[in-house]
Amino acid sequence: MAEINCEETKRQVHEFVQEELTEGEVEMILAHIAHCDSCEADYDFEFAFSKIIKQSCDEAPPQELADRIVKRIRDINSGEEQH
Repeated sequence: MAEINCEETKRQVHEFVQEELTEGEVEMILAHIAHCDSCEADYDFEFAFSKIIKQSCDEAPPQELADRIVKRIRDINSGEEQH
């Protein structure tokens, strides 16, 4: 299995929390955070933050808005858009 570095691990935190990654990507991230305290702390924060958001928000945004937000996040993460 290929190794994944901190930058790539942190770049995929949102997709990991939202269960949007492939099984192989999840395995690589889990292997990395098992040995990296910094990335593990980031993932712990994201899980806690996501849980609070889910508990606080009882209304889903319109699908078009959600799609635009996800696309923008992915564009920024892939370097296609300046932030």
